Amino acid sequence: MAVALKPMIEIKPPSKPLLTLADFDALPEGPPDYEFEGGRLIDMPRPHARHQAILRELSSELTLYLRSHRLGAVWPEINVQLSRRRVYVPDLVYLAKEHQDHYSPARGRIIGAPDLVVEIVSPASASRDRVAKFNAYREAGVSWYWLIDSQSLAIEEYRLMPEGYLAITRVAVGEAFRPQLFPDLAVNLAELLGQNVAAPSAQDAAGTVVE
Repeated sequence: MAVALKPMIEIKPPSKPLLTLADFDALPEGPPDYEFEGGRLIDMPRPHARHQAILRELSSELTLYLRSHRLGAVWPEINVQLSRRRVYVPDLVYLAKEHQDHYSPARGRIIGAPDLVVEIVSPASASRDRVAKFNAYREAGVSWYWLIDSQSLAIEEYRLMPEGYLAITRVAVGEAFRPQLFPDLAVNLAELLGQNVAAPSAQDAAGTVVE
């Protein structure tokens, strides 16, 4: 006797509800640490010791420079609320003196676009730093974006233009980085980290627009 088979019904597990900014703010202080994007939590793995060494040296150099020139202040690993849908924790951010009101002491975060964001790129974070965050910082109006390769110590400096981010400066390991944002500053990460590397001949100011 033929038996009629009922079509199988695929049962999907319920999707997790999206979080609001208020939900994110209510999370207990980490670890674990998260970024917030589009209602979802982005896990932030603990950085490698080399990453932290680069951050320590660069933060120290920038702090001394900014104090002597009275230009503003830098914060390492602080929450930056770009919008109600995005809260990132860049490795380093800078606010010019005239934009210090972007920092909220009550909330312990920067609200709005910093003047400069620095991300130290590891193999695990390369895609997010170079694509997702690159585009998010551009959309939010972050004027300057530096990318530092944690392995090679190569540094890229981007400036926001009407058509997108313009690649202003690229330096290789062993070469002093002289950012256009701070013309009197020279930072040689290899020297600061105790690496003996022969410096290349000159900086490459590419002038390439990255949309």
